[in-house]
Amino acid sequence: MTKEQVFEFIRNNPVFALATAEDNKVHVRTIKVYRADERGIIFNTGENKDVHRQLQANPEVELCFFNIEEEKHIRITGSVEVVEDPSLKKEIGDDYHFLKKWVDSEGYDILVVYCLQGGKATTWTMETNFKPKEYIQL
Repeated sequence: MTKEQVFEFIRNNPVFALATAEDNKVHVRTIKVYRADERGIIFNTGENKDVHRQLQANPEVELCFFNIEEEKHIRITGSVEVVEDPSLKKEIGDDYHFLKKWVDSEGYDILVVYCLQGGKATTWTMETNFKPKEYIQL
């Protein structure tokens, strides 16, 4: 699988499980990716959320994207950084209708945008289950 195929898989399967760690305890939740391309994997959360606090304390993450029809996982490990871009916050707030009520009451500053760049991806299917992992540098 190529880097572009990984990004295409992500765009076609935008909901992922995000794993963070805090005090030696793992936390997992689902998040929707906003964009995935050569610039990185972009997602957002709220500044008042536990996930934001966890990412600030430890930016090392694992993302897991899944397609049930293909029975394929793509897991990506790396480090995330906050993206300080008011126009991107507005774009996300405007594009994600489910955020409208929240952004209207709190303002766009409630959104925190994260980017994972340069991580590494590995795929899993039943066919590759017992083979050594191969990594794709993003």
